Amino acid sequence: MSDDNKEYDGIRYRAEKKSPAVFRILFTVLIVWGVGFMGYYLFSGWSSQGEYAEIKEAKEARLAAQKQTEVGSKAVSTHEEIRTTDLLEEGKKEYASRCAACHGEDGKGGIGPDLTAKEYKYGKTAPEVTASIVDGRPGGMPGFKNDLSGEKVQGLVQYLLSL
Repeated sequence: MSDDNKEYDGIRYRAEKKSPAVFRILFTVLIVWGVGFMGYYLFSGWSSQGEYAEIKEAKEARLAAQKQTEVGSKAVSTHEEIRTTDLLEEGKKEYASRCAACHGEDGKGGIGPDLTAKEYKYGKTAPEVTASIVDGRPGGMPGFKNDLSGEKVQGLVQYLLSL
């Protein structure tokens, strides 16, 4: 029995032997693209996590180099005229208002570490202490880069080194 002349709800049925050429071409292109994708991304060892790790590593190296140049340019010699009483008094005031809550009134420690110790965890030279104050340290020490001027930071550094 042939369906060539059947009509369903006013629509004449015509059985096609092949799909349209456009669909066959698109399907073939899709298959070729899929094989190429699998060959390149799945079987070549490429991973988006590896690419992300490379980008992250490069960015961290760039930031570390930038931080080194900033710390080097901010380093101030301790035996210049920085040791004036004005800066020490300014540093003492800043310490009382910002640091004493964590490090204690006398600098012996509390929530934060003892600042009268012979050595600090991150170094006890003027550039290292400056970097700790400006950038902060992991584990609770906030950075005061945006809150303190350069003169106030140097006064605070000189006061801490005098403890």
